[in-house]
Amino acid sequence: MYDTRDAIDMMNFLRKLTPFYYDTPYKAYYLYRVCSNEPLLKLPSSELMPSLHQAAQVEAAAVHDHLVGIDGTANELLGWLMAANKSLRVMAIAGPAGIGKTTLAMELHRRLRCQTHFQCHIVANFSRKLHRSKFLLQTILKQIIEQLEAPSSPNSSEITMLEDDLELLARNISERLKDKRYFALIDDIFDESDLEMIKGAFPNKNFGSRILFMARDVRIAGWCLSNYNGVVHKMKPLDDSDSEKLLRTKAFSSMDGCLPDNLRLLCDEILNMCRGIPLFITSMADWLKQHQQQYGSSAVPRVEQVRLLLKQFEHWLSFDYSDELRQSSLYLSMFPQGYVFDRDQLVMKWEIEGFNLFSRGPSFQEEHFSELVDRNIITPAAENYGPNLDEDDLCQWQVNPFILRFLASRAVEMGLVFTSSTLTSAPSGGGNTTRIARRLALHHPDPQLPAMLQQMDLSQTRLLLISGAVDRTTVALDKFGYLVSKLAPQIKELRILRTLDISRTNISEIPSEVCDLNYLEMLDLRGTRIRHLPEKDKQLTSLKRLDISHTNISEIPSEVWELKHLEMLDLRGTLIRQLPDQIVQLKSLEHLIVGSAGAGSGMIYSDQTVLTKIPETIHQLRYLKTLAIIDLSEFFVKSVQSLGDLEQLEVLTITWSFHQCSDKDYQQALRSSIEGWWKLKSMTIHCGLGCSMEFLGSLTEPPENLEKFKVIAGKFSRVPQWIERLHRLTFLQITVCKQVADDVKILAGLIELQRLVLGLEFIPEKAILIEKEGFKMLERFSLDCPVSWLTFEKEAMRKLTYLRLNLHASPASEMSVPSGINNLKELTEVTLCYNVRYTNSPNIKTTTDAVSKEVDKHSNTIDLFINGIREDVIRSSDKKGESATGSEVDAAEDGAQAADEAAGALRIAIQVQSEIEVVGDTESHT
Repeated sequence: MYDTRDAIDMMNFLRKLTPFYYDTPYKAYYLYRVCSNEPLLKLPSSELMPSLHQAAQVEAAAVHDHLVGIDGTANELLGWLMAANKSLRVMAIAGPAGIGKTTLAMELHRRLRCQTHFQCHIVANFSRKLHRSKFLLQTILKQIIEQLEAPSSPNSSEITMLEDDLELLARNISERLKDKRYFALIDDIFDESDLEMIKGAFPNKNFGSRILFMARDVRIAGWCLSNYNGVVHKMKPLDDSDSEKLLRTKAFSSMDGCLPDNLRLLCDEILNMCRGIPLFITSMADWLKQHQQQYGSSAVPRVEQVRLLLKQFEHWLSFDYSDELRQSSLYLSMFPQGYVFDRDQLVMKWEIEGFNLFSRGPSFQEEHFSELVDRNIITPAAENYGPNLDEDDLCQWQVNPFILRFLASRAVEMGLVFTSSTLTSAPSGGGNTTRIARRLALHHPDPQLPAMLQQMDLSQTRLLLISGAVDRTTVALDKFGYLVSKLAPQIKELRILRTLDISRTNISEIPSEVCDLNYLEMLDLRGTRIRHLPEKDKQLTSLKRLDISHTNISEIPSEVWELKHLEMLDLRGTLIRQLPDQIVQLKSLEHLIVGSAGAGSGMIYSDQTVLTKIPETIHQLRYLKTLAIIDLSEFFVKSVQSLGDLEQLEVLTITWSFHQCSDKDYQQALRSSIEGWWKLKSMTIHCGLGCSMEFLGSLTEPPENLEKFKVIAGKFSRVPQWIERLHRLTFLQITVCKQVADDVKILAGLIELQRLVLGLEFIPEKAILIEKEGFKMLERFSLDCPVSWLTFEKEAMRKLTYLRLNLHASPASEMSVPSGINNLKELTEVTLCYNVRYTNSPNIKTTTDAVSKEVDKHSNTIDLFINGIREDVIRSSDKKGESATGSEVDAAEDGAQAADEAAGALRIAIQVQSEIEVVGDTESHT
């Protein structure tokens, strides 16, 4: 938990804040209002408004503007919405805040209004106030009354405002729409309860009505369609070309002409910060445009002005979410721009800081991390999933660079985190010029830093992070070696330092003074050039976590084995070949990670991995929760059986040799140990190539808490029966050698299974049928089979978003190809992989052609990759889009008239929403 000083700082800070819903993207438009107080940053004359309806009004007034990056998408989605289908069709647009959901939705609304006749148009969004469902239903009902009933209808509005019964409101709406063709646009679906209250309001009477939902969470978007015929469109950030086009078009009104070098570099930096998020790009573009208009086209904003702009924007923001999210968000300001991390590393750092995430269990931690992603605070570092399906372990993350500036400034105001960039604005402590920094992050090799540190009170510093110079995509080796050496005399001042993180630097030696940090709990040397640890390590009596992964260390000093409180030791990617028997002296050790892979992925790269040998007495460490990778190939039978004593084990990765697979004593020893690991959640077994793991099929008491089970290179004759008892299994990787009908049923019945990597070492005699009843939660499916003869029924794998097929040159007929892919309603990506030597194989050609045709027929926009290269699929719906676009040109006058009508309707909607929320506020205070 935060200490007393942190709590006082946070309380004082929160008193200054005005309420703000941080997850409402349209508040970003107030950037310009805030900046209006600064004469050098005067607002543009045009009004930029934050609400959905006001944003829609701007869109309606600019119907002829070119929509950067979404015009083609709009045409494609329009084709689906305009299909000659009398049933109710529902589309959900999903994506994080600021990604452009509302812009796309309003463009679809505009085009539909120009080309299709609806008797009623509804545009509404969920308020962030109390009674949000009531406000929404009242807004919808009032819009319907004003459009469908005579203006003289007595007291209809007053009667509506008195209806607080949600079921009555929904029934009232449904009654008025039951014989109408209507269009409804509902923004900001936040959770399932939002839809639960309004799902009865929209009747399906086969009049060709359409509903368009918007949500940040893809899962919520999918839930919106649970009772409807519909599709989910997942928004993506703009690519580099569209990002530049949007910025330059908005800021300079044209892509023509060359920018001066200094202005071009500034634009490149802005684009780097915005990461393809349209709201951020347009916000900065409008400021650039105003600056050019005021000071002339040759004037280039100074870096100080940009910082001032960001600072003023940041002052407007505050944190209207849970304490846990606020704390963890502020902690992210420790990282420099471009700093790449994985989920486990971040969670571990949170734990050291004592955030209240761990008392609530792993599921809460996962939801918490997902919320940071949904709010666009954390973003993927790159398209770095690669061909491996286990992206939970491989995906790299970074803090959204646009948000990072705000977080860093907030953290400084609260006195929680100081970075090398914010030291100059750090508040002084004790009424003098001495600064107090409880968390200090040094990112830039500034020669003035040592002198600045001399003026700081380091006695209260609990975390010190020194990172490398960061470019746009990677964290390079830095020039901080000099800083560590100059810090050495001051290290003793860091009396209560708990975390020292100098990972990914070019530091080659640790000052011996580090060993005087008696309160140090975490020492992170990951990815440095260090070859040796200090000899006085045993003085670090409070040390709990030691990470020396991916260093040049080849031997661990004997003093390390005297660290009685050490809980985590990470030796991945080192040159350490063997651990001594003394490791069993670490009685508190919970996590031991060796090899080149993490505890989760358990991947072995034979060309670069040093498999560190672990002593056979390892079973004496009774508190071990994570053990990866342990090479059992040279263990005696008795030692394998003794591993069953590790009753606290939760994560295990082992290697299992070919001779052990065929030895009955070893088989029994491993079975016995597995049945003793009743807390086991993740198990990965690396087998000798072609090993038969059939002996595991006779397990009588498998670990029923197992969430991940991977057998790599080993084979089963069929899916073991006991797998159907693993009701918590979310990830499964397995290879089977025979086609058994019940196997598919076993896998389909795993109610929590989200990811499946299935190897089939046989040519199917008939199609493998995927029925609609099973695989309720499956999101990603990878199949490696000589002939990918799969058939997906309608409504099969309802949550599947990713399909990967590994193809072979085995002979196959035109019938034995995948079919029904267009029945996978949530699918967004299909990947085909094969050996390039078999490019001209008839089976390869037949299968790729069949899959391409299935993708073409799909109602979603599918990304098709063949051997890692994205293929351009010519979709039949493109022709419809072109036809629709042609209709727009032919009906220009009708479109302009419809746009005027839309603007009028939207003005009414704004007034209605305001009236309802005012009434709601009045009611909530009476």
